[in-house]
Amino acid sequence: MLERSVPSQIQFSRRDDAAHVLFRDYETRGVLPLGKVGVHRYAADPRTEVLCCAFAVDDQPVKLWTPGDAIPVEFREAAANPNWIVVAHNASFEIAIEELLLAPRYGWPMIPVERQRCTLAMAAASALPGRLETLADVLELSRRKDVGGHRLMLAMSKPRKAHKDEDPNQIYWFDDPERLQRLYAYCTNDIETERELYQHLQPLSPTEQAIWSLDVRINSRGFYLDQALALAAQKLAAAAAPEIDAELAEITGGVVTGVNQIARLQAWLREQGCAAESLDRKSVAALLKTELPPPVQRVLELRQDGGQAAVKKVAALLDRVGSDGRVRGSFIYHKASTGRWAGTGPQPQNLKRPEIDDVDAAITAVATGDYYHVRSLYPRVLSLLGDLGRSLICAAPGHVLIGADFGAIESRVLAWVAGEEWKLEAYRQYDATRDPRDEPYCVLAARMLHLPEGTTTPSTRERAFGKTGDLACGYQGGEKAIEKFAPSLFNLAEREQIKTEWRAAHPAVCKFWYAVDHAAWTAVQQRGRVMRCGPVAFKCYGNFLFLKLPSGRKLSYPFSRPKLLDPQHGAVVFADSSDGQFRECRNGDGAYAGLWTENVVSGIARDLLAEAMLRLEAAGYPIVLHVHDEIVCEVPDGFGSTEEFTQLMIRKPAWALDLPIAAKAWTGKRYCK
Repeated sequence: MLERSVPSQIQFSRRDDAAHVLFRDYETRGVLPLGKVGVHRYAADPRTEVLCCAFAVDDQPVKLWTPGDAIPVEFREAAANPNWIVVAHNASFEIAIEELLLAPRYGWPMIPVERQRCTLAMAAASALPGRLETLADVLELSRRKDVGGHRLMLAMSKPRKAHKDEDPNQIYWFDDPERLQRLYAYCTNDIETERELYQHLQPLSPTEQAIWSLDVRINSRGFYLDQALALAAQKLAAAAAPEIDAELAEITGGVVTGVNQIARLQAWLREQGCAAESLDRKSVAALLKTELPPPVQRVLELRQDGGQAAVKKVAALLDRVGSDGRVRGSFIYHKASTGRWAGTGPQPQNLKRPEIDDVDAAITAVATGDYYHVRSLYPRVLSLLGDLGRSLICAAPGHVLIGADFGAIESRVLAWVAGEEWKLEAYRQYDATRDPRDEPYCVLAARMLHLPEGTTTPSTRERAFGKTGDLACGYQGGEKAIEKFAPSLFNLAEREQIKTEWRAAHPAVCKFWYAVDHAAWTAVQQRGRVMRCGPVAFKCYGNFLFLKLPSGRKLSYPFSRPKLLDPQHGAVVFADSSDGQFRECRNGDGAYAGLWTENVVSGIARDLLAEAMLRLEAAGYPIVLHVHDEIVCEVPDGFGSTEEFTQLMIRKPAWALDLPIAAKAWTGKRYCK
């Protein structure tokens, strides 16, 4: 249960200077499953229909439009008048419906995305839950979501089953007059709720509004899919899976009949003397590096091959591809509390990096669609298909992909916010020389292992001490974090050594950990006081703790309060929606220094990426994909250059002029990096 020390409703002052605000909400029905195919393919399908539109201007009464009515004058005015803005909850849905359904069928006026506002995005930027029903409860709105109406809407949005006396080959709906009237009332109530919600939420800053608008355009643009290769891969996967399961059943004597029967697999492995806490890709790969009996080895190989989650993404990509060969709607704005994006549908952020050396040869083999031919060349067929997941994304005819990612951005940002000067100089040196001996992981490894400078190179095992330490220890990680990043690579003594030596090499970072935790704690204890910590600052306002980043953007921590863990130690507890729920962070144990540090670094890295995205778009590089700290654009053949692209990526914002930033661009027909 969330504890609230002050009333939960916080009336933020409006900063929109629009003459009028138009609220609208559409109810639709369609044959395609919206969650599976995404809103763009759903809206473009000729069988999808709009059942009604509820709308209101400012605080005026809610009106209703249904097909056959004239286009409301309010929509024509909103489209023509630059002083109007329009609002919806999850506005991307309304925009897609207007662009792909209402405009071509009814001549519906289109409103520029720059004058759109989304209460879902506003809620996400304040770290509040996204569901309208939950938001109304959390903010204690006078208008609440009509739960019964929501169930009715779900039933009416998809075809019903045919009755016994009906032709099963026809499409039937729940659309009797009584249900339609109930749906209209539900839609009208949603407008009332969304309008009140809009008045309670902090609007996006002008910069964030521009970033959200860019996100809408990127999702609408989509990326091009090699459908022929995807269909061939899907055919091969269908042929490979039964063979894998059959062999698995034979080896285990029928105890395990499928690679995804995790509990059965773990039980069988224990009986063979091989305990496995996890059977994910990294854990299985680590086990396969150890000495194992041949049957156990083969079972783990089958699990590794058949458990390729990347193969499932082929189907997800094909589900969302439109008639023009593009996959749309793959990114979610401000999904993480730090502002970073997440993926939806095929989730391109999680596509596996290829491990094979010759990607082009593998593509040629898979394109044949001949399972036995591919298996003769690549015994682990499903693993091969997982390696080609990124290659399915390609440039449209007459175009080329160009992209780049920031180099070691979180390590650089952590050193910058903490003032770890030796490390910043190491990055500057490496950026200037590109000498492998100057690579910061090598420099760090030499420090940690007390070796002479320049003796550690990327080809030596010692470098792994520096790289693993940097990846695992920056946010107060220890032995468990090191094992997670590098399963079975180091023994317990080495893991303890990595933790100890990494911390010894980073005194400023360790000092920052405790300083940022103290600043957050003090800000919650002394509400209204600004607590600075290096380039960031905390302040409590009402129920919210805000963390101001160097860019000026604020991270939000709702319902923050201090909690004593014991007589000497306390923590800030806040409501966290990062796992899809809205409950006290870390099950009520509250934040700790590593979490605050991670939020600071992740938030700054996100701001650097977002600003680079805006620059690239302004320079004529249309973004089709962004993955963590990487941006991929699709440009006409002959347009631009990797040199210009790199410079646009690494241009420093005014708030981080002394932060060393590096990136390296690439170009090609496929996304194979």
